[in-house]
Formats: sequence, C-alpha cells, structure tokens
Amino acid sequence: MDPRTNPYSPGAGVRPVELAGRAEERQAFDVLMARAEAGRPAQSLVFFGVRGVGKTVLINELRATARDRGWITAKVEADQGTDRTPFRSQVSSALTTSLRHVQGRGRVGDRVKTALRTFKSFSLVASPDGSLSVGIDVEAARGRADTGSIAVDLAELAVDLADAARDLGSGAVLFIDELQHLDTDELAAVCHACHEAGQRDAPFFVVGAGLPNLPALLAGAKSYAERLFQFSRIDRLPLDDAWAALIRPATAAGVQWAREAAHVVLEASAGYPYFLQQYGQTSWDAAAASPITVDDAREGIRLGRERLDSGFFRARWERATPAERDYLAAMAVDGDGPSSTGELAERLDKKASSLGPARANLMAKGLVYAPQHGLIAFTVPGMADFVQRESALR
Repeated sequence: MDPRTNPYSPGAGVRPVELAGRAEERQAFDVLMARAEAGRPAQSLVFFGVRGVGKTVLINELRATARDRGWITAKVEADQGTDRTPFRSQVSSALTTSLRHVQGRGRVGDRVKTALRTFKSFSLVASPDGSLSVGIDVEAARGRADTGSIAVDLAELAVDLADAARDLGSGAVLFIDELQHLDTDELAAVCHACHEAGQRDAPFFVVGAGLPNLPALLAGAKSYAERLFQFSRIDRLPLDDAWAALIRPATAAGVQWAREAAHVVLEASAGYPYFLQQYGQTSWDAAAASPITVDDAREGIRLGRERLDSGFFRARWERATPAERDYLAAMAVDGDGPSSTGELAERLDKKASSLGPARANLMAKGLVYAPQHGLIAFTVPGMADFVQRESALR
C-alpha cells in the first residue's frame, strides 16, 4: 500500500495518530490544573519507565493541554555528557517564548512584571549578553534569582512565576524530559522549587519523565522528594489499548487488519507503543491491499526488526565500549532481566568490584538501571535479544 498514506509514526516523541491509553495520567494532570486554578494544593507529577513506552509523547500532550488553558509552560530535555547544556540555560531558553506571549497580552499586572524581571535576572546569570531572554523588555530584578545557586534561584523564579500565573487565572509548569540526566544539585533544585511553591500554595509545578531509577535519584537528591511528587510508572499498553493503537489509525485511513494479522503484531510488540508503531508501519508498507494479512504482518515484523536493529538498538550499542559490551552480553543471558550483579561477575570471571566502572558508565549512558540493590536491567525492552544477535557475530 501507499507509504505516503501510512498512518503509523515510529519516532522519538512523535505523537501517534491514536494516542491510546494513559487516561489515568492525563486525568491526574487535569486534576492538578483544576486544583491549582481553584487555589488548592496539588503534587507535581513524575512519570518513569523503560524506553519506548511513550513518556515523551505523554508529557508533550500534557504541555499542549496546559498551553491551551493559558498556563505558563516550558519544556526542557535534560542533557548528559561533558558538553551538556547547563540546566539554567535550558530553563531560560524554554521559558522565553511562553513569557513573551504573556508580555504580549497587553496590560500586565505588577506580579507579572515582577516575574518577568525575576526571569531576566535568572537568565542573565546563564547568559550575561541577554541572548536567552530576547524579547523580554524589562530590567532585571537585582537580588532576585541571581545568586548563581541553581537551588536558590530556581525556587525564587518558581514562586514569582506562580504569582504571575495567579493574576492570569492559571498556573506555571516546567516539563522536564530525561529528568534522570540532571546532576544531584539540579535534581535537588527541582525538588526545592516544588517545595517552596507548595509551602506557599503557589501554582508552580514540575512534570518530569525519566527512566525507572528516577524515583531513587530524586529521593537521593532530597529526602522529602517522595512527598513532593505523584509518581506513576509508565508501562506497556494493556491489550485493549494496544489493539486501539494498531487498528484505529488504519480504519480511519480506510484499511482493515485481518484479526489474526493484528494479533501477530500485538504479540511481537508486547504492547510497547514504539514497537506497535514500527511494526504497524512496516506491515502497512508490506501489504499489497486491504486487509493486511498474516503474511503481511510477518513480513512487516521482519522488516521492522531490521529497522529497530539498525537504529533503535544499534544507536545504544555503539555508545558502549568493548568492556561495556561484554557486560551487556553477560546480562543478555537473562533476557530482559533483571540480572544479579554477583552472577554477572561469575559469568565474566571477574571480581564484582572490578565491574563497577563498566556498570556505572552504562547507567550514566542510560543503557541499564538498577531496579534494586544487587540487580541490573536493560532500560530498553528487547535489547537482550539484540545483544545476543550481535554477540554471536563477534
């Protein structure tokens, strides 16, 4: 069939035609906004899970909802590595567009002006030339959000943004994707900002998304983190939602799936949204006409796995050093895991302490995480099968 009309869209953070599932998470955010607009307290939200479950799509959807309600919003994707963009710079850049819209609404009240001046101070610490606050035509507020301490400055900015949002009948929310990549001081600053806003009943919130180790990282940054956030694990889709994600886009395009063919794809995808989109796309392209048959689905899965191997999985494999690949290969014996770190040491015939650097580096690269003490698991579903295939070629 014509690939130009293919309704499936695998990609990082790409919204599918049918955003199936996640009703509870969207409801939680709606409750947050409603409570904030009514002057009632609410907890910020943190979503965590492995790769490919749609966390980025979810927070993009929630941001669009907040923006449509007139909220002050900003979204950043936390960086990692030695050449990472500082978190303060990311927040400044992301907030500029939203605050320019606020400034452009016409007459603004004193608290909005105060928030704009505080933001100017916050951004000038990151970029003294003013390049991160272009279009915010106010004087910086001296002595406000300009100490150079991200914890102090982000909290002051959060409170002033919340006060401004109150005047606008809304709230302020900072969306942070890949939250686990922030360092400990930055995570502590995020917690502190939420804590300060909460103590003042100020409508400033954080909606974060990250890998399964995120709750532990936040707790390590601030002991009270578990009281600041409503944590939600984002997992594979239940069968009914996975069926809707696969079937409805094709139906809307006038194409049917043979029931058996759909079940073949659902089983291969294991309910992971990214894999559903990939196998749906390649099955559509493999089909000559409607309905999509079992043979089309099997060919689509074969082609889809080739694409996943060459992109989704290989991009992560290539980031690992030879020693780290040996560690991954030892993990792959347990499938998607988790694996015991003690057993991995035995398989590799090494002392567990000598494997610490490889394990730490793989965690820093986002390839593995520790579900609990003494265990390690892949952050990417299906990675074990890929590693086994690659190891067989070595």
